[in-house]
Amino acid sequence: MAQEQLPPAIRRMWTIKRVSIERSYRESAQVVYAAFTLWLFLILFAGIAVYHLWTKLIASSWVHWILLPGTVVSEMAYIFACMITGGEIRRARLVPEKQAQRGAAAEPSAETTSGIRYVGPVIAALVAIVACGAAILAVHALLGGPVIKTFLFGRANLLPAAGLPKSLPTDWNGLWAQVSAHVGLLKRMCETWAEVDWLNWRVPLFVYLSLCLAIRLTPVRRATRPTLAAVVAIAAVIALIGLLWPRLSGLMDKIWPLLTYVWAMLLFLLVMTLLLQGLVALARVLAGKSST
Repeated sequence: MAQEQLPPAIRRMWTIKRVSIERSYRESAQVVYAAFTLWLFLILFAGIAVYHLWTKLIASSWVHWILLPGTVVSEMAYIFACMITGGEIRRARLVPEKQAQRGAAAEPSAETTSGIRYVGPVIAALVAIVACGAAILAVHALLGGPVIKTFLFGRANLLPAAGLPKSLPTDWNGLWAQVSAHVGLLKRMCETWAEVDWLNWRVPLFVYLSLCLAIRLTPVRRATRPTLAAVVAIAAVIALIGLLWPRLSGLMDKIWPLLTYVWAMLLFLLVMTLLLQGLVALARVLAGKSST
């Protein structure tokens, strides 16, 4: 029976129910996109923190060699974006000159001038972030199956699925529940790297490439404000497309496990690096050397 043939009372009830469902969908989608924006910000900040902590432990030139795949993607995308916005490339190198000591600030690998004031650096940072993000998606599609499956469900597929919350906490109980969930993610990441088959060439290659690209997701040697503006622009575009194109919610569900893995990996690296830095400082103190 067509909707027009239904009695008026039933048609009104049908319309009210449909409007309620659409409103609920829009509200839930907005919450998911807000959570995605938060986790994207935290992933970028965690990558910056890991990078700068590593440069405190070893020379920055060595850090860039270790992260070479991510360095190539990020720097080449940044240089390309500067060129298409009318900027000038005066000097470019993928790896900075060797520093005299650990912790010395490395110069940007490319000396560029923006063709569009204020907007140019934002576009360059946005292109670099999108390029590294696309590279992570490609690496995941080609190599990430064994690692992501073990991370989500364990080696025997018996564990509950690991995942970042898709909503923001609204009270103290929700906040501490998320803190507890992050402790669980650290444990799951440690178990994943202990259980995966490292003799399978796809496993070490995916772990290494995803690590390099995640840490270099942010143009770490560039101004911070354009990068933050680029993240806001990316989140706004994704939210707008998601509200206008409902199928994007299905895409978000597909990339959410990868988003969880990237965040858990960076969080694990950040915690381990802080512990290592603390042990190094303690060893220097016990040896009678200054910790500075």
